[in-house]
Amino acid sequence: MKNKIRTPKLLPWLARKAGISERRAETLWYEAERWAAHQAPSGSADYFKLAVDRLLSLVAEESLRADAASFGWRPWARAQTRAWALSMQVMHEASALSARGWTLVESVMRRRQRSWAD
Repeated sequence: MKNKIRTPKLLPWLARKAGISERRAETLWYEAERWAAHQAPSGSADYFKLAVDRLLSLVAEESLRADAASFGWRPWARAQTRAWALSMQVMHEASALSARGWTLVESVMRRRQRSWAD
């Protein structure tokens, strides 16, 4: 069995948030680990703190580099994606609210029908 080098669990989330691939984020993690190994003893708390801090700065740089390479379209497209997701969430909540309202109206009508029948 191969020993798989472990990466932080936040790496996929961080990659999505920065708009980079997970593979590129892993490469940046390995680079951050190598840098931290020169600064602190490997495996220590300081080592991991330095590695994560370095990873965050490398991911930010990579995201900015990708934004610059897209000539301004990438941030706009990401904003549009967030707006689309938000509008879909709003529509979902509105339809759920409407369904709850109709359920409430139906229960009120049933109560009235029962009281008229008595």
